[in-house]
Amino acid sequence: MSAIVVGANGLIGNAVTRSLARHHAVWVVGRDASALQRLATSTSGRITAVPLDATDDAALQDAIGQAAADGGLQVAVNNIGLSHRPTPLGELGLDEFDRVIATTLRAVAAAMKFELGHMGSGAAIVNVASSAGLSGTPGMSAYAAAKYGVIGLTHTAAIDYGERGIRVNAVAPGPIESGPIMAQSPAVRERVGGYTPLGRMGSAQEVANAVTWLASPEAGYVTGTTLSVDGGKTA
Repeated sequence: MSAIVVGANGLIGNAVTRSLARHHAVWVVGRDASALQRLATSTSGRITAVPLDATDDAALQDAIGQAAADGGLQVAVNNIGLSHRPTPLGELGLDEFDRVIATTLRAVAAAMKFELGHMGSGAAIVNVASSAGLSGTPGMSAYAAAKYGVIGLTHTAAIDYGERGIRVNAVAPGPIESGPIMAQSPAVRERVGGYTPLGRMGSAQEVANAVTWLASPEAGYVTGTTLSVDGGKTA
């Protein structure tokens, strides 16, 4: 049985791919072809790289169909997201708002639509949301709205597809050492991590561990939930 990771280019996508590759043939999707190829060649297991823009419905549908044809689609992880600079809503351009929604929310909805069409009993979808989808975040109106939407999609799909034995869950990472934060100094990263009860930032692997568990039979009675991986930030 195969798995697909939509949005595999970043550190979280890389870590999820390596974890899933222990048990599945994994199809990895992302915009950066060279990064996908490096991931494929450096990961033990069978990895198939498909470079594409997740907002391209036809290309995304085709890639998911190819993954499903590779022994059946057992696991789908949607790690699609585009952020923006912290900007109060009244000052945020609507073009930028639309770009964030198109990538961070609509592309996830499209991926889920195409994935669900190929899934049967025992399959699982895990969406990567954010702690910004659980509580307000200053200046991040478009990103927070999109991530709130991802959580809503997750919970609703879990209700709609539970009768078919398909589980749908999400993880909500908090301050994680991945993405733009890695461009900041160690002092800044330490300060950001210090805002959590655990007093540190999380790692991409810790997010991947949560994703892999939710996708596994060990979480067979878990659906329609959002698992916070945030060092206690939302507590």
